[in-house]
Amino acid sequence: MMKLVYASRKGHVEELVKKLNYPDVLKIETGEEVVNEDYFLITYTDGKGILPPVVETFVRNNLEGLKKAAVSGNMEKHADTFCFAADRLLEIKNIEIVARFDSAGDDATVELIKNALR
Repeated sequence: MMKLVYASRKGHVEELVKKLNYPDVLKIETGEEVVNEDYFLITYTDGKGILPPVVETFVRNNLEGLKKAAVSGNMEKHADTFCFAADRLLEIKNIEIVARFDSAGDDATVELIKNALR
């Protein structure tokens, strides 16, 4: 089973993670956390299309285990750079981006991620 790793600044990603009701979860706090297994990353997009520095540090320190990701963005405020953090992740490692979603996502987002975690 894959570990679920996430970063949340405003609580939207954390809200989505709670809906997943997944048993093996780690929240990125410093970027210095270590994961010695395959993991699924859920992160937000910072500002205008930026992968949060704490997430980039974490990913670079745990690159081997990163298998899939889902990325949150804000369509209303940043339509032109919506979920660009996903593009930055793809520059670091060629992985499957399961979902690009607005805010905390919706039921379809939850199902996409649940299916990808199976």
